[in-house]
Amino acid sequence: MIRLITSVSILLMSLIPWIEVDAQEITDNSRSQIIIIAPEPGGALQGTVLVTGEINTEGALKFELSFSYAEDPRNTWFLIHEIDEEIPQEFSLEWDTNTLTDGQYTLRVVLTTSDEQYISSIPGLRIRNYSIIETSTPHPTSTPAPEDTLAPTISPTMTITPLPFTATPFPPNPARIDTRDIGLSLGKGAAAAFGLFVVFGLYQFVRNRRRSGDG
Repeated sequence: MIRLITSVSILLMSLIPWIEVDAQEITDNSRSQIIIIAPEPGGALQGTVLVTGEINTEGALKFELSFSYAEDPRNTWFLIHEIDEEIPQEFSLEWDTNTLTDGQYTLRVVLTTSDEQYISSIPGLRIRNYSIIETSTPHPTSTPAPEDTLAPTISPTMTITPLPFTATPFPPNPARIDTRDIGLSLGKGAAAAFGLFVVFGLYQFVRNRRRSGDG
């Protein structure tokens, strides 16, 4: 039993390279044979759309451009253009979407050669002839962490502080007569009058003595 299992394992190991080669041989290479440049997958379409692309194979016998509803369970395809002679290496064909209802559609190109058939499709096309085209969602902007937030710069402002009003004294008036000056002037006048009175009394006294002496 052990020998049988070992023999089967060795046989499988020897077949793995051949299995890988066969898988590579049956890989679909339609994308490299037919390249649809426009429209791009998921694009919004309006009116007449220009479908452009390239054909990278020789011996093409038939070219078909068609579309289908994305949610059609029957996978029905509607022909847009068909070319069965002189198929160019670069194609540019118009697709009139004005008669279609708004929704999701798939566009495909089928290229038939003498050996096989190549298919290339563009899914998720949004026809928006009668509705608003959706806008892309903006990416969120990074918000700095609290510790990274710069403190606001406070600019100094000039404040005018009113000063209290202080009365400035006027210089002394030289013509001003003070009360003390008046008293001093009166005293001087009284002393002068008293002196004159004394002098006049002495004069009268001397005069009277002279008269009495002469008599």
